[in-house]
Amino acid sequence: MMYKTIPWNLIISHLKQETDQKEEAALKEWKNSDGNDALYKELKSLWKEIQAEAGEYDPDVSYYWKQMEARMGTKRNVYTLPVWKYKFAMVAASLLLIISVSAAFLAGRMSGRPEVASQSYSALNGKSQMILPDGSTVWLNIGSTLSYKTSFTGNREVWLEGEALFQVKKDREHPFTVCADNIKVNVHGTRFNVKAYPESQDVRVALLEGQVSLQAGDKETFMKAGELAQVDRKTNSLRMASADVYFESCWANKSCSFTARPLDYICKYLERWYNISIELDPAIANTSYTFTIKDEPLETILQIMSRINPIRYSFEENKRVIISEVKPVKR
Repeated sequence: MMYKTIPWNLIISHLKQETDQKEEAALKEWKNSDGNDALYKELKSLWKEIQAEAGEYDPDVSYYWKQMEARMGTKRNVYTLPVWKYKFAMVAASLLLIISVSAAFLAGRMSGRPEVASQSYSALNGKSQMILPDGSTVWLNIGSTLSYKTSFTGNREVWLEGEALFQVKKDREHPFTVCADNIKVNVHGTRFNVKAYPESQDVRVALLEGQVSLQAGDKETFMKAGELAQVDRKTNSLRMASADVYFESCWANKSCSFTARPLDYICKYLERWYNISIELDPAIANTSYTFTIKDEPLETILQIMSRINPIRYSFEENKRVIISEVKPVKR
């Protein structure tokens, strides 16, 4: 399997013009291998665009670069990912760059430092958890972005691209609204999951606790706990029915255990947990497994499964995994 290795700290230092000759040589070597130059040019171009948009504004760039470095994590000097995740990582990295650096350009100054008019968070390296200013908790799935304004406590409105599980703190005077395209979920305090990836035809809302109202175009529908709503992005048509809403949000759990479960059942959970698509060989669909998922990479889980009952697996493009039967060798 091929991998891309991205030296984030080295790239950051280079764009900040803080690298020495040895570091520049290391960056040049990285750029000249495995087509990495395309990723570097994307980041460099984005940085120039941000500077151009700033015009005569003079933000404290060092301050926002430090914020960016903190978000990436000082321990993750090198980020490794399969090729089929490469395109996603490039987009997420670009988004993170915009969040951290261009924030200074969006508003005036406070105490001599630029104030951020809006704040965004992206799940760059897997699932992540965040606490909003009102105390609400949000779990972001990989490839997802959540944004809100600095006036959030007075107007609890967030914008979601991707998938998130919300545990909203109750506040009757300040309703909480999740916006995904032209669809809005209005709540006061509850627990629900919203799946709204740009490439998906539908927006899915699963209500685990409480009540919410769902606005699609000029229509408003109320949901009860245990219901799943699916809204067509193009037509705003709504389908709603009772469903396994805990399955919809299982990806946000700290662990997931299986006891003598068939492989086709497990694969449905793996798809939700890792946000992938699995093509399963029907010949092994009923093979049973017992194990627990925590924070392991998908390939580690598949290796464990293959030791329990032999399977063959491969990672394909577009976040697709093929699992097939291991046929005995003929002699």
